Amino acid sequence: MWNLKCYYSPGGDKSKAQETYNRGSDELKAAFDVEAEYLLKSPKDDWKRPHAAKLSKGKKGDFKEYYEIRFFADNTQQRPIGYFGPGENDFTILIWATEKGNQLKPVTWRDRADNARENIEREASYAKPFIDDE
Repeated sequence: MWNLKCYYSPGGDKSKAQETYNRGSDELKAAFDVEAEYLLKSPKDDWKRPHAAKLSKGKKGDFKEYYEIRFFADNTQQRPIGYFGPGENDFTILIWATEKGNQLKPVTWRDRADNARENIEREASYAKPFIDDE
């Protein structure tokens, strides 16, 4: 149903989200793979807890339809954050965040996600397929 993509910065051949996955532990990869497999086959209306959550609070009033994929690995709440786009059947991870004490890290995740999305909206080629390196 959905194609999984991730953000590659302009002029770069690397994606921080892809690198987080590639360099992650076997536990992190397995936990992400389970959630991704479920979510990528699910309609957008089913992207809710415990597997995902639409982010809805913030100083700017909304999170531009941002969603977090929710899972626990390496003693940490993992929260890859993305949105449905740029293509009709795409979900693109913009930033790989973590959560502790109901706070997303990095604290600048929103600015980074907004910047990545703006770059993708200008040039869709910044959203490239997510690759499971196994």
